[in-house]
Amino acid sequence: MSEQEQGRPSAAGQTGMVALLHVMVGSSALLVRSSQIREVLRPHPLTPVPMGPAHLRGLANIHGQIVCMIDIGKVTTIAASDAAQTPRTRFLILRHESMHVGMQVDDVLGIKHISEADLASADRVEGDISVTRMTVDGHSFNILDCSPLLHAGPAI
Repeated sequence: MSEQEQGRPSAAGQTGMVALLHVMVGSSALLVRSSQIREVLRPHPLTPVPMGPAHLRGLANIHGQIVCMIDIGKVTTIAASDAAQTPRTRFLILRHESMHVGMQVDDVLGIKHISEADLASADRVEGDISVTRMTVDGHSFNILDCSPLLHAGPAI
């Protein structure tokens, strides 16, 4: 009798799972690898950057570090939120060795665990190197890979 038939998970069932943070950006459900996120914070005031690039929402002083807050709607195919900040709005500060970059999301809904194999089989969104799309539990999700956004190579 196999381990699964005996009610114990197999070794394969215990490995290969990836934790992804489930967030909302506008009306889009988005998943981001938790390993690519340094922290989740309540919004801080943003200082605009005159003549800065269109995707730069502004700069935030977070723990004494200047963090560039980007508008993911301008660097991906994900539609950006036009909504004003609410009590549910959060900043995701991305993990990177030398850059301090974050993005704003409208809501943080929790963690989803998805197998690495399922993530690898997600459909690439045409014209976007950082977004794939897949269905989990009957719901469609965009999956954001932050590495291409930061030009950081294979991993943040």
